[in-house]
Amino acid sequence: MCPVSEKRQLCFDRKSLSAAIAGALFSGAVGAAEIEEVSVTAQKREQSVNDIGVSASAFGGEQMENLGIDSAVDIGAHTPGLVTVNSTSGGTPIFAIRGIGLDDFSPNNSSGVGIYTDEVFASNPAFLGGQLFDIERVEVLKGPQGTLYGKNTTGGAINFISRKPTSEFEAYVDAGIGNYNSRELTGVINGEIAGEVLGRLSLKSTRADGWQEDAETGREFGAVDRTAARGQLLFPFAGNGEAIAKVYFTSDKSTPVSPQVSGLGEAFGDPSFGALNSASDASEVNVGDLDVGRDESGYGASLNLSYGFENFDFIAISAVDSYRRQVVDNYGGSAAAILDLYQDNDIDQWSQEFRLVGAGDGPLTWIAGVNISEDTVDVTDRFDDSFFVTDSVASNFVLDPVDLSARGWDLLSADYEQVTRSYGAYLHTETALNESVNLIAGVRYSNDKRSFDGVSSNHDDIYSFNDTIAELHDSSSESAVTGKLGLDWMVYDDLLLYANVANSYKGGAYYGAAILDDISWAYVEPEKVLSYEAGFKATLFDASLQLNGAVFSLDYTDRQSLVTIVVDDFSNSLQFPVADTTLVNVPESQTRGFELDMQWLPTDNLTLMAGLAYLDSEVTRAPGSAEMRGIQADPGVNDGADGVNQLFVDALAAPLPAGATLSQSPEWSYNGLAAYDLPIGDDLNLRLQTSYSHSDEMTGQLADANALSGPVRSWDAEAALSDTAEQWRLSAWIKNIGDEDGETYAFSSFAGRSFYRQAPTTFGISVRYNFY
Repeated sequence: MCPVSEKRQLCFDRKSLSAAIAGALFSGAVGAAEIEEVSVTAQKREQSVNDIGVSASAFGGEQMENLGIDSAVDIGAHTPGLVTVNSTSGGTPIFAIRGIGLDDFSPNNSSGVGIYTDEVFASNPAFLGGQLFDIERVEVLKGPQGTLYGKNTTGGAINFISRKPTSEFEAYVDAGIGNYNSRELTGVINGEIAGEVLGRLSLKSTRADGWQEDAETGREFGAVDRTAARGQLLFPFAGNGEAIAKVYFTSDKSTPVSPQVSGLGEAFGDPSFGALNSASDASEVNVGDLDVGRDESGYGASLNLSYGFENFDFIAISAVDSYRRQVVDNYGGSAAAILDLYQDNDIDQWSQEFRLVGAGDGPLTWIAGVNISEDTVDVTDRFDDSFFVTDSVASNFVLDPVDLSARGWDLLSADYEQVTRSYGAYLHTETALNESVNLIAGVRYSNDKRSFDGVSSNHDDIYSFNDTIAELHDSSSESAVTGKLGLDWMVYDDLLLYANVANSYKGGAYYGAAILDDISWAYVEPEKVLSYEAGFKATLFDASLQLNGAVFSLDYTDRQSLVTIVVDDFSNSLQFPVADTTLVNVPESQTRGFELDMQWLPTDNLTLMAGLAYLDSEVTRAPGSAEMRGIQADPGVNDGADGVNQLFVDALAAPLPAGATLSQSPEWSYNGLAAYDLPIGDDLNLRLQTSYSHSDEMTGQLADANALSGPVRSWDAEAALSDTAEQWRLSAWIKNIGDEDGETYAFSSFAGRSFYRQAPTTFGISVRYNFY
């Protein structure tokens, strides 16, 4: 990894449309500062981000702190084209780039966006729920990746890069307080340990009270209780080698936020059930006496070895990671036991990668690598639906408040183990055809083997049965050869044009949630993407303005998509339509779009940034009944069903025609930032910063009219006073100034519609002191 100064890190980032307009007003400014180039390792070697034909965003550690980015989910608000949401109550981050990512939040599925921490692939979204701290930078690469990374990904890659040990002594403490009784403490110490052995220890603790409250019980939800630690050693070996050993630990004992719910009165056909619906205020929730909580911990270790030979460098990366999760979640959003979720998951992975990087001075540069990995997911998930077997619901369909406390009577369970073994080999080359044109060519072979052994059951104490809904003991194996071909043309020293075509694939998947009907549990085939992209990177106005743009087209085959269906057994039993979810392959779909981002320094003190993304995504060939394991593609087949005179059948809950918008694909998203550095005398500097982000409405999953959420927008600001020697820094910040309460994620509950909302306005102060 190349060390990059914080000042340089500020130079490249996703920006905002409003700031771009403001920038045009200052186009005649004189004495503008020069944007310093940012070095990144997006192509596994140190390069200026303006010299590579890759659509990329980079955030430096200091900029992440200024923007209040302290979790992986926060990055999406400042990167148009990237969608990041929590699909459950704060514990399962989901990423999508240009509409390609992950619909399913089951513990055994992985995203089409590859997430790496210090070059180690995270096989499961749960590994990404922790805090971001003491980070050198984050790189977001858009489009299929596979000829440079240890895993093939269809959407892109996000690299989290920790600050590494250095020989210079460094120690600092950063402490902050805010509303909702929030407290945050970060501590870091770095330097020589013995001889040439260097070390770095980083710690962070975050606490906060909940921002949601149950009006009936007074209990709070959304409280934060997180702790994380990371230790690193860097030492030389064998004369020309270097090793970095890392261990880490994370703990999360927070209280999950609760979704809200609507439409229960209409779903059950009696207005008395409307009392279960949520209030319009995002901070008011109905949880009842459910013991909501989270007890999660992750830990792991990695060893990165590098050795320089005469003509190439050898790199070996070994890692083991484990995550333990126990969660009780009010997933149905009601005080009654309607989709109360209990999760007990153990997730383990190990990986080994070997890489050779050509070190010659000729026209050809190359990178070759092989990787092997294995991940094991051991899952026990239970949905508690006891409310539906109580006397008032099962017999009279009229709400009796006495039955709200019923729990443990009717449980839908999924118990399974999934083991995935992956192998891969890749080659990436760059050939200088002349002084200004480079040819990029890469190829990858991938092989994935997956086994699934599990049982889904329905246990009912009232009616004394324990039925097996589905039992699956299966394995699958797939392999694929994918690649990339592109051209970079440095027209002038300050203008790069590039174009590339790439294909990629994501291995098949088993749907692993607790289900209501055996038709929902199944294996879906691998998905494939063919990507075309062209772009430019221009450095203008004496290097004070950086302007980047890209247009792209993505053709998707067999997209793995989460859909909502009406299931026959439960619907016929309860005599009203009951929704369930499953995975299906969408035969053909596509996304077209463009992105623009800008950074401009009109003067030495003023920084303006802007970013814009447009997505036009659609299903171009919808799945039919035969392609969905017999699920009826026409939801209208249940229009007259009542469960008595006409039975329900397994069918989509809403139409999925050609032309339907893909999930996690907001049409427009943009964000911006303006910052001004005001010197105060010779010793102080005051930095004033404001930022804004907006993302259009989007659907969380296909064939679900209840899954539409958004738009989501936020206006943030910060003022920071520091000494010019950078020994201390005092800052005051505020997020979501407008107290926006947009819906961030929505879905069909067992009955009705559940949705999560934005957190309200938060504010605080923090102080950092550096020890020298």
